[in-house]
Formats: sequence, C-alpha cells, structure tokens
Amino acid sequence: MRSEPDRLLLSALRGDGALSADAEDWRSAAAAAQAEGLELWLYRRIARSEVSVPDDVRARLAEAGAHLTARALALAAELSGIIRALTAAGLTCAPLRGAALAERLYDDPCARPAGDIDLLVRRGEVDAVVAVLAACGFRAFDRRPGFAREFSYTLELVRDAHGGIVVEPHWTLAYPPFSDALDMDRVWARCRAGHVVGEAALLLAPEATLLNLCLHLVHKAPDVPLLWLLDVDRLVRREADGIDWDELLALAHGARVERQVAMALRGVAALLATPLPPRVLATLDSASATPFDRLLDADAGVDGRESLALLFALPGVRRRARYAARLMFPTPDFMMAEYGVSGPRALALAYGRRARHVVWQGLKGTARLLRPQ
Repeated sequence: MRSEPDRLLLSALRGDGALSADAEDWRSAAAAAQAEGLELWLYRRIARSEVSVPDDVRARLAEAGAHLTARALALAAELSGIIRALTAAGLTCAPLRGAALAERLYDDPCARPAGDIDLLVRRGEVDAVVAVLAACGFRAFDRRPGFAREFSYTLELVRDAHGGIVVEPHWTLAYPPFSDALDMDRVWARCRAGHVVGEAALLLAPEATLLNLCLHLVHKAPDVPLLWLLDVDRLVRREADGIDWDELLALAHGARVERQVAMALRGVAALLATPLPPRVLATLDSASATPFDRLLDADAGVDGRESLALLFALPGVRRRARYAARLMFPTPDFMMAEYGVSGPRALALAYGRRARHVVWQGLKGTARLLRPQ
C-alpha cells in the first residue's frame, strides 16, 4: 500500500523504547512527519518525553504544530455551527474523521490535522442537509449539476472562510463501485448518542468506524499518509473490547469489500504490529473475489480506477453513456477550478487534455480488467 517510512518516525509510532538519534536523523524524521501528516503528533510525542532533540527540529515542529492547531480550531468551529444548524432542522448527522476522530483517538479535537469536514447523513435527507449548509454560506461544487447525487458517495460544498472550508456530506461509508452495496440502515442502527466539539451528535459504532477507515485507506491508496494507518492502529488498540468483529465481517461481506478491508488491516499491522484477531483476517482473506479486484488494486497503475469500475458496474447502456460523458466533460466552472485555467483557449486545451487522459486510463483499466488470470 505504501513505501517504508522513516526509521526513527516509525520507531516513535511503535513506541520502541527511548528515542535516541543524532541530529540528522531527527531532521529526517521531522521532514518525514510533514509528509505523513504527523508533525503535530511528533511534536507532542517529543514534548511528553525527555528525549534530546535539536533546537531547530523542535522549533520547526512547534511552528508547524501551531499552524495545524489553528486550522483545526477553525474547522472545529465550523463543525460546531454545522451540527447546531442541522440539529435545529431536525436532521441526523454523524461526523466522520477530522475532529470526531481526533477526540476519539487522540483526546483533543485539534490533535489530528484534517483538510475538510466530513459528515455522514441519511441519503433521504441529503437535499435538506444541502439547504441548511447553503443557509450557512456553503455552495455546491460538482462536475455537473446532479452528477454527485446520481453517481457518487458524497457531495462537496465550499465556503470562502478561514482559507477555504470544504464540507462533504456522505450518505455511505463505502466507495465506488460498492457505495450502494453497504447496508447503511444497519450502520445507523448501531450509532450511539455522544458529543463532538461540544455538540450533541451521533457517533459511529467502533466496527463501522474501522470499516470506513479501512475503505478510506484503499480509496486513496497508494498516496496515503502514515497518519491514516495510525488512526486504524489506535482505534483497534483503544476500542478492542468494543469492536464487534462479527459485525465488521457482516458489513464487509454485505458490501463485498472483504478483500479491501483485509488489505488495509494487513498493511497497518505490517507497519505498526497492530493486534488483530487471526480468525478475522482469515475470514476476510477467504472471501470470493469480485470482478473489479484487479482494477481496484492500488498497484494497478490506473488513474481513476474507481471511476472506471463504477462505469462497468452501472446498469444500462444509457446510464453508462451519461456517466462517461459527464465525467469526461464537466462544466467550465469545474474545469477552471480543477485545472487552474481561464479564458476560452486555455479551457479548450484543458478539456482536450482531460479527454485524452480519461480515454487512455480507461483503455489501460479495461485491458487490466479483461486480462486472463
């Protein structure tokens, strides 16, 4: 799933005794921590210990930590207002990752960096949620109007505040082409009442949280920061007694994502020695392969592999054609924001580049999918 991380940083994550290293090793670890989303974690780890760290490394981590904390505070304030607004409208909401995960796994809403605000909402309430977010100043950002609602697993709404705030209301914990296969009624039934950033909100059951973290790892692979693997490790260690492993297996089996969950768990365990029940891994490994496993493999070398898998999974030629056309030719506003271009000529060239890229990746993915085993 990823290359081997910095030795000293990995040793710190594993808790391998005293962290003794020379100045250059610490500088290398600090640079790696930046790439892995772990600067704030490493700074707090150092602050809690008596380890000797070069002053320049400590200052660098402290400065980065201050910026990350400020961003986390801004996101927490936004999340607090969103939860209040949704609650006032009588809408259900379960915050995902971000501050919710930081509080749950790191005991501080500012302890884990996040780029946006992810929420789990009921699919039947999506339009009402969008209306509430619009009243809070957020505007929808989509390839084409209605594209995400029909073909995706989340919407994207943005607001020009605090350097830009993105809110993504998800209606499933899975990703294409399995988004609609996950039994979300089952997930909602096991949520419990709790608090996030001081506001009353629903909290996912441990096994649902673990499922989402595993699928998110595979969804973003191979470009996943070590922070996301640490999330899985901490959840398993902290909530081992509360995880219903049979429920995790049932959810994964129903959505046919056992192979993906197994890949994520084994990748985390290989790096961080996460204690996982052998029977769970054995059950996940024994699951039947899906037609899309080879295409969805992070090593497939295909950009947009989930989009291509969804194309093949969609029923009906017309729906596939509509999906492909909207994927290849988004609105000009989307193209200008996505490619950073302006003007008719630059926009036309961007459309051309996108079309060539999508077609080429589609051909590569199709060849891989149809290749004899």
